[in-house]
Amino acid sequence: MRSFVDLGLFLAAVALGIGTVLPMVGGVRSTEIPLSGLRDGYPSGDPTSLAVADLPLYEALAVPLAAASVLLLIAALFDSVVTGWAGVILALSVCVAAAVRIFQSHGDYLAENHSTALTNQNGFVLLVSGTLVGLMCCLVSLRRPSRQPA
Repeated sequence: MRSFVDLGLFLAAVALGIGTVLPMVGGVRSTEIPLSGLRDGYPSGDPTSLAVADLPLYEALAVPLAAASVLLLIAALFDSVVTGWAGVILALSVCVAAAVRIFQSHGDYLAENHSTALTNQNGFVLLVSGTLVGLMCCLVSLRRPSRQPA
């Protein structure tokens, strides 16, 4: 891969890593959202109902996001296209599934209170931007493979 692709993957990994611990929606962090909610759905109402008190870290939504961040970091450090794609696909699938499930259960509330519920949610912005930058870097690496020594 090219050096700017590695730099982009590194920046995407940093964005995903930081976005994992910042608020996603309604002041709720991904470390407080249960991972099983992607499968079962979340309770409707106020977005603060997404948070579960005393949730073990291994059951939180932050685990696959942190794993995607680590995969992107490994891809950037060791110049691995396959690891980069694995990290991007994992991050993209978790972000899309979480957004769909959250909007299924809290879409009306978020539409009515978007000025307060969606402001200062830097975690969501960093997760989405890191995922998109990682995707663009992986697409560039497919389009322009690095030169092989003759």
